[in-house]
Formats: sequence, structure tokens, C-alpha cells
Amino acid sequence: MGLFDTVELYDDVHLPEYPEGIAPAEDVDWQTKGIDRPTMTTFQITVDGHLLEEEWHTEAVPPEDRPYASRDDVNEEDLRYMAGSLNRVHDGWIERDDYHGRFKIKHSFENLETLVTYQVTLTHGQLEGFERRR
Repeated sequence: MGLFDTVELYDDVHLPEYPEGIAPAEDVDWQTKGIDRPTMTTFQITVDGHLLEEEWHTEAVPPEDRPYASRDDVNEEDLRYMAGSLNRVHDGWIERDDYHGRFKIKHSFENLETLVTYQVTLTHGQLEGFERRR
């Protein structure tokens, strides 16, 4: 499994050979491991073809608001005590005009027997196109 990033696509995106009868491509959270080193961040490809990267910071979540920390059978030495201890807060988007290359985006749809994969090509942060790989 491992770490991955999420890629969000602009509304009404046209992906070549996109399967019929499944969620619209812009409603899918596409996964990639091909932009930098995966850090569970979110990227967007905008309608004008720019690559954006989410900026965020984390804030501490008090123990009483965590899923396990307030349970009687969990103490501070229990690993579950720390579950949910940080919350990611969105700070905005930065344009990645430095990205030059190709990466794959993938999604597994329940009603399809195969992973849907596209190769994305960008030149200096500008979308050149999508190519169906699988």
C-alpha cells in the first residue's frame, strides 16, 4: 500500500477512453506516486491546465476529541491514544510551474475488473495531455 498523493481534476475534464457508466472523472480522487516523493498531499489540475499543490499545516487535537484517547481501556502509553492527534488544515494552493515530466494517476472502480490508469504529461507545470494506459 504505502504513501501516495491525491490528484483532483477540473470539472468536465475529458479523459481519452474513459469507461462509461462510472463516476465522472472530476468526482474521482485519483492516486499517484509519481509527483515528487508521496506525502499524502493533494494536487489539482486546473481547467487552464496548471498543476497546483495544496499547502497545509497541522494542529493538535485535544485527547477528548480523539477517537480512542477518552476510552477507559486506552492510556497514554497505548499507541491508539495518539490516533487522531493531529488535524490537517488547508492553507491554500501553490502553482507548481517547476514540474516537468510525466506521472500516472490511478483509480480502482468497484464495478470494473481493472485499475483505470492514465499518464499525465506536464511541461513546466502546464498540462500537455492525458493518455490512457490501462
